[in-house]
Amino acid sequence: MSKSTKQHILEAALSLFNQKGYVHVSMRDIAQKVGISPGNLTYHFKSKDLLLTKIYEAIIESRHQLLSGVQLIPSITMVHEQLIPLMKLYQKYRFFYLDILEIVRMHPTLAKMHQTHIESQIHYIKAIIDYSVGSGNMKKEPQEGFYEDLAHSVWMILSFWLYQSIVRGKETEDFYKDARKAMWNLVLPHLTEKGWGHYRKLEANFVN
Repeated sequence: MSKSTKQHILEAALSLFNQKGYVHVSMRDIAQKVGISPGNLTYHFKSKDLLLTKIYEAIIESRHQLLSGVQLIPSITMVHEQLIPLMKLYQKYRFFYLDILEIVRMHPTLAKMHQTHIESQIHYIKAIIDYSVGSGNMKKEPQEGFYEDLAHSVWMILSFWLYQSIVRGKETEDFYKDARKAMWNLVLPHLTEKGWGHYRKLEANFVN
């Protein structure tokens, strides 16, 4: 096989988690999908907890790689271009974002890791806002703490857009475009004329 057994197991687990939900998949289900015995599965991954942790690490690593360019140059254009790949990443690992409450209840260690990651995400969004203010694309903060709240709201939209789309029966193939539009709707009132100029150049790309 070109792929390692561990990689096959991880892909099978992810497929089943996305299809059935994390709590409804057993190690036996995963072994059956891979075509190996339960004993062989536990040789590679002793528990479903370890599988989940490995998948979570892959989520974080993939997200870091996607956003590394934005971290270097947090411009309006760069943020706009990276939002769709980010939302597609959430879709690839959709079970995690759909089952997040049950997952953190069942796995306190992972819950703490994810809480730390959430705070870093919000801090990261706030840093982009600060950069936009400093570069003259966004207005100065109207009141202390306002842009921290805005960063939190942007994080909520991006993190839970897929969840709310499915719950409302509104999921579409291009749901990520709606998420990007919703994010901009929060940000647009705070753009300067210079920022609006950059944004107008991006509007044509909303069809992509």
